[in-house]
Amino acid sequence: MAVKPQNKPQSGRRNHDENIQQEKAEVRYFKGEEQFERWRKEFIQHQDYELKLGAVSKLVYEQVDYEPFLERITFPELVLTDYEYLYEQNRKKIETQFMMPIASRIGILAILAIAVAVLFNVITLWITVPLAVAAAFSLYIVFKTREEALEESHIASQAEIERRHAEEIKVYEEAKSKHETEETTRIENIQRLLEGEPGAIGLKIDETLSQMRLPVIVEVDVDFHVNIPLITVWLPPKAVVPRQTCELLPSGRIQYQDKEPSTFNKQYFELCAAIILQVTADILSRIPTFEHCYACGMAKTDINDECVITFHATREEVAGACQATNSIMALQILNASYECDTSLGLKAVEMKYPPEWEGLDQQMLRTVHVRIYK
Repeated sequence: MAVKPQNKPQSGRRNHDENIQQEKAEVRYFKGEEQFERWRKEFIQHQDYELKLGAVSKLVYEQVDYEPFLERITFPELVLTDYEYLYEQNRKKIETQFMMPIASRIGILAILAIAVAVLFNVITLWITVPLAVAAAFSLYIVFKTREEALEESHIASQAEIERRHAEEIKVYEEAKSKHETEETTRIENIQRLLEGEPGAIGLKIDETLSQMRLPVIVEVDVDFHVNIPLITVWLPPKAVVPRQTCELLPSGRIQYQDKEPSTFNKQYFELCAAIILQVTADILSRIPTFEHCYACGMAKTDINDECVITFHATREEVAGACQATNSIMALQILNASYECDTSLGLKAVEMKYPPEWEGLDQQMLRTVHVRIYK
């Protein structure tokens, strides 16, 4: 009789192949999801950087009034901590220690009293009376010891409170002395700044520029003499501006597209103009003796350093220019000197140098160098 061949091995092999195909499909799916997530993060990072570059063009001028800062800030009066709770805390601790000895002796007296009441006779009296006297005397000793311990605890608590208060007073006096010293130094620095002392001006310029936040690295040199500053901003390279736009497609992929040369150069021009103007605005708004300034933007090239933007402006003119809708318009308000080629690429121009410094010994100039980043 012929035996019908079994198909189980083929069926099992088919199921195994299907499982492998399913696992591969799942792997491809998760890899695809990971790739989409990487594209999304790349797009967000690109857009965030573009927004940061654009935010630099939002110019701000806030004149600092130093008069309120000349008032000495009074150090707050000392308020000692209330440690009265230590008395009660230590009293309860002592009473807890004597609770069992007192309770045990009172218990003994109660037992002896019950014994006398129940077994009232001469023998009972002869036995219980001495024991009761001894227990009562012991109870008296315990009460007396407790009172002494409570008195010692009160004295110790008072000493601890005085010690803590003395420590607080010491810390307070040290903090107050430090505060008074800092206040004196702060007010003296402001007075020196208002008087136009070069040392104070240099410190304030360094402090002001060090607090600036920019998405690119910028170095600034500020030379000044007799309250006339020359602000030299070393502009970042063009590489800080992305040469491509980034778009997130509906499919989840990202698409890069080259910017037009004029679009790219204009974005770089606006960034450079905004940096120069904001640096100038921050310095003039914080140095009260600087009524006007000379500023220039220097671009480093492979051959030499070139001045591409330069202007001379008063404080009021800079404050007004910061109201412009963009940095290029602000330069136009200041009648700044700059030249562009047909694709809006910046070209070298002659730097405006303070004529008041003509023939001045360069060693008489005060110079502050600051590196700005984030």
